[in-house]
Amino acid sequence: MKLIIMSAIFIAVPLGIASYLTFTSYSASIQKNTGKYQMDVVKELTANIDTYMNELNLLTLMPYQAPQIMKYLEVETQTPGTDLTFNDRVTIEDFTKRVFANGRVDISGLTLYRIRGANKFMARAEEQASYSVSDVKNEVWYDKASKTGKVVYLGTFSKNAYDTTNQVYSFARRIRSVDTGVDLGYLVIDVDKNVIRNKIEAISNDKKNLLIVDNEGAMIYKSMSSGPEIEQINQFKGSGTVVYKQTKDAELLSYYTSPLTGWTMIEMVPLAILLQDTVYVRNYIIGIGAVCLVLAIIIFTVLALRITNPIGELRTLMKKVVVGDLDVSIPIRSRDEIGQLSQSFNIMVSKLSDLGYRLYESEIREKNAQISALQSQINPHFLYNTLGSISMYAEIQGNKEVVKMTNHLSKLLRYSINSHQSQVPLHRELEHVTGYMAIQQIRFEDKIKFHVDVEPELLNYSVIRFILQPIVENSIVHGIDKGNGYGTINLIGKKVDHHMLIQIQDDGAGMSAVQLQRVIDRKFEITTVEDGDGGTGLMNVHRRIALRYGNQYGVKIESNLKQGTTISLTLPLIEDLQEGRKQDA
Repeated sequence: MKLIIMSAIFIAVPLGIASYLTFTSYSASIQKNTGKYQMDVVKELTANIDTYMNELNLLTLMPYQAPQIMKYLEVETQTPGTDLTFNDRVTIEDFTKRVFANGRVDISGLTLYRIRGANKFMARAEEQASYSVSDVKNEVWYDKASKTGKVVYLGTFSKNAYDTTNQVYSFARRIRSVDTGVDLGYLVIDVDKNVIRNKIEAISNDKKNLLIVDNEGAMIYKSMSSGPEIEQINQFKGSGTVVYKQTKDAELLSYYTSPLTGWTMIEMVPLAILLQDTVYVRNYIIGIGAVCLVLAIIIFTVLALRITNPIGELRTLMKKVVVGDLDVSIPIRSRDEIGQLSQSFNIMVSKLSDLGYRLYESEIREKNAQISALQSQINPHFLYNTLGSISMYAEIQGNKEVVKMTNHLSKLLRYSINSHQSQVPLHRELEHVTGYMAIQQIRFEDKIKFHVDVEPELLNYSVIRFILQPIVENSIVHGIDKGNGYGTINLIGKKVDHHMLIQIQDDGAGMSAVQLQRVIDRKFEITTVEDGDGGTGLMNVHRRIALRYGNQYGVKIESNLKQGTTISLTLPLIEDLQEGRKQDA
């Protein structure tokens, strides 16, 4: 029953999570695709508005195409505010008619400022033109327009002409002399707000929820009666798609700011309408999930009973085996895992008696082996006494070499057998190596010279036992013995960067670069004798150092063919044996 309940939970939870993720991913996909489409629409509408604004921008360049206007602006006036001549009036009015009759942009008004003479000409569509004296520097937009030679969007203004007030969008361009680059005047073109509104409605003929605000936060166009306040809309600058939450409903909002005019166009779609179809998908997923859950529970219950019943029978028989009843067997009804388990159980029971006997026999053999090992042990004191007797008889007979070799051998044996410490002072390790070399020098008839040069302050620092003798022996076997049989071994110890550096140098056969790399690739797997038997070897020395102190310490090999080999040991500075005993513990 527990297995069925757990299985139902394990099925229901992933199924519920999968259904939830499917629904949310579907909703997110619809929202994402709609947002992408909505952003494309907003950008297309903005591009159409910008195209219209570009046409208006081209109109501000018309003074450069009218030589008479440029000549009028360039004429020096003796007295500021002097009345215009009849020819000047005709020239300006002809230029105004050309601007109003451009056929591409509906112009509401035009104002031409001449810097020389401080004259101002203003014309409105279907109204009489007016002339006045006005310094352009007093206009609120002068600082903004005078800083660039490009057209500048001035924003929304109220223009008074013959007691009529109109809301217009104004654009200005600074006019300069083509020859000298001197500022001559300013041309301001006004476009009625209603004209822009009509253009937007003509482009957006499917009655979308659209808003347009200028760069100063003023509402230019709004297609719906309700919607967010202007203070809330001003936070949307640049481009993007967000979910905008209002008091009751949430809406998918896409916005894009025109780089030409600085106007921001916003389109809004209610999420309730957008995600209406996902409700049907959600209900469909829930229904399919419920049916699948019921079917899965029924099927799993049948399968669980087919599995648990044989396991229960197997458990009963195993309880009998626990109490010592080995005369049991379970029938094999199938070839699946349960059948294989039953077969393995029968084989196990049949072999338990045989395994028990073998275990008993193994214990008897182990006891016999331990007794044999105890009987074969040799008392180390017997060896010391024997070596002492040999030394005494050799001294009586005057054989000093034998006496010397026997005494050194006795010390080596005592150092190797009796010490229970894994670390010893450096001076004891040096005494051990010196005794070993004394024996080797007698053996090789003084063909090998051995020098020790260790800084005195290092002698009381602790080192691992038996790390110098294998390397010195390696220098003899693989260096000097493979050369001409003569050579020198130098053992140098010094303190370097808060570490102990011990170097064993020989002038033997050395190694080529290929041989040296092969040794390094084998991770110092070199033994102390030629046949590879016995001895600790460089590999063991390196591994003992690295395991005890860390990988930053160990053995380094440098060698040149026919020039010798240098083995360097890097060790930490441990002041006394107490540290070694702590590490042993």
